[in-house]
Amino acid sequence: MRTPLALLAVVVMIPVGCNRSAAPASGGANPTSGPAVVKIARPAKKAVRWTIEQPATVLPLEATPIVAKLPGYLKTIAPDLAAIKAGVKLPGDQQPVIDIGSVVEGGQLLATVDIPELAAKVAEKKAAVERAKAEQRQSERERDVADAQITSAEKMVEEASAGVTRAEADVTRWKTELDQVNAQIMTGVADVQTRNVITKNWEAAKAAKTEAMAKVATASAVVKERKARKERVQADVDAAAACVKAAEAELETARVLEGYTQIKAPFPGIVTARHVHPGHFLQPASGMHATPLFTIVRSDVVRVFADIPEVSAEKAAVGTPATVRIPSLGGREYPATVTRTTKIVDPGTRTLRVEIDLVNTDRALSPGVYATVRIAAEATDATVLPAACILPADETHSIFLVEGNKAVKYRVQLGRSEPGTVQVLGRRKASATTGPWVRFTGSEQVVEGNLGALADGAEVKVQ
Repeated sequence: MRTPLALLAVVVMIPVGCNRSAAPASGGANPTSGPAVVKIARPAKKAVRWTIEQPATVLPLEATPIVAKLPGYLKTIAPDLAAIKAGVKLPGDQQPVIDIGSVVEGGQLLATVDIPELAAKVAEKKAAVERAKAEQRQSERERDVADAQITSAEKMVEEASAGVTRAEADVTRWKTELDQVNAQIMTGVADVQTRNVITKNWEAAKAAKTEAMAKVATASAVVKERKARKERVQADVDAAAACVKAAEAELETARVLEGYTQIKAPFPGIVTARHVHPGHFLQPASGMHATPLFTIVRSDVVRVFADIPEVSAEKAAVGTPATVRIPSLGGREYPATVTRTTKIVDPGTRTLRVEIDLVNTDRALSPGVYATVRIAAEATDATVLPAACILPADETHSIFLVEGNKAVKYRVQLGRSEPGTVQVLGRRKASATTGPWVRFTGSEQVVEGNLGALADGAEVKVQ
């Protein structure tokens, strides 16, 4: 029996006939068939519509931990007015007080803190204000006295000035009479004795004038001195007024601190946590880890958080219409609009955070529940290609462009897909690992169909 190797040798040694050629061995190379014939398509513009639907979470519009400002003992927990009004009855004849689930209004009293030293400080500051006001009144009275003294001194100046005027008149009068007597003595009409009398009167008038002028100077000096004193008194009045303002400011500070003994709700909402009971000693907040007395959330308006994928981020701008669906409410839907966004894409998740505010008047939306957000998106001038132009491979997608009778492979960025077409955003040569993505112009010749038979750089012929 021959082995297969020997049989092969026998076959090889069989001679061929004259003028006949040997047939090619089975499985040999095919004869050259020329470039592959390909069908091409060109990028086209088309309106692409789709729905962005992402999971979301409902959270309260505001959530605030209420902490103590000053150290003290918790005196009382305030009554739950809404529960009392609703006729809520608790075991053991308890009075409903503020607790988890309590609905409160903005500014409503939650609890009171006992700080006795604050009351004493307020009383002390009140007394300081009254003392400062009394000192101000005393300074104002002294200023009034100074005004009266200035007026009196100015009157004395007026009287002294009038005396100077009278004295000047007497001097003039007696000087005139003296001149007349001297003339009469020359003619023998008057005697020397009369002239002596008139001379004495003239001298007396001049002395009276000098005295009156001295009184004017003295009275003027008194006026200056009393005006200077008034300036000092006015400074005392101003200082007293400043002391009153300072005392009133200190009183107001004490009253503000006393106000911290009243723990109040910052806004209307629901109490979601309570950590204290009457008699607890409260320490003031000293960092982010301080234990709150209560936690209050505002739920008349809620925030819905959703993360939109990067490829659709630009379609979720502020003001974009949206629909919020709540599965736990039987699929109830709320029409809304995007209220705010972070305006940047998170590089870790490649998503854009959006927030939608919803009015929750009936309190049906419970913070923390699961939701979905739907946003209708449209690209009116999207660039699309037939789906047969796309070659998927792992996590990338490729296309072949006909360039110079060769099939050149490109990586491609995809957008939305519809039956039969795919939105393309940009392209980059498959051999390039970095570089910009080039937008399609519409003039590209894109190979359509039978892409797996092509190789990058292979010669092709357009059908």
